[in-house]
Amino acid sequence: MHWFFFMIFLILTLVFIWDGKDSFSKKQWFTTGLLLVAVLIATVVISVIFKWLSQSFSMFSIVTAKQYSVIFSMSLLCMWGLKVVVVLLCTLFSGIMEGHRTHNSANYEKLSSISGKVAPGLLIVVKGSVSVGTFLIFSGLWLK
Repeated sequence: MHWFFFMIFLILTLVFIWDGKDSFSKKQWFTTGLLLVAVLIATVVISVIFKWLSQSFSMFSIVTAKQYSVIFSMSLLCMWGLKVVVVLLCTLFSGIMEGHRTHNSANYEKLSSISGKVAPGLLIVVKGSVSVGTFLIFSGLWLK
């Protein structure tokens, strides 16, 4: 069961990271905030369901129910957080380039030609690093 949920959360998170939406508009940032609220509400719902299953059907102990509710909640929170990390790094880079456009216009043309060649590789490095972190996080949560 642990391997199953490890693979499910790993695949969902990798799809979420590599989906191509690397910069957010204000509406998407608002939606991301609402998604965090949904994750927190899901945490409460998951905890109640596991506690109910442990008390009603005696499927597992209360301690095990608490453990699983924490693991599921952390997995959902990590899915959300890892996507936000990728988007924040992309937003940071575009903000730096926008700052050069307004405050360093003399050198902006040189920088934009270089960044056009370097940025796709850096995006792959960022997403690859976050993907490795995803594997480490979920293996620590599910396969300990």
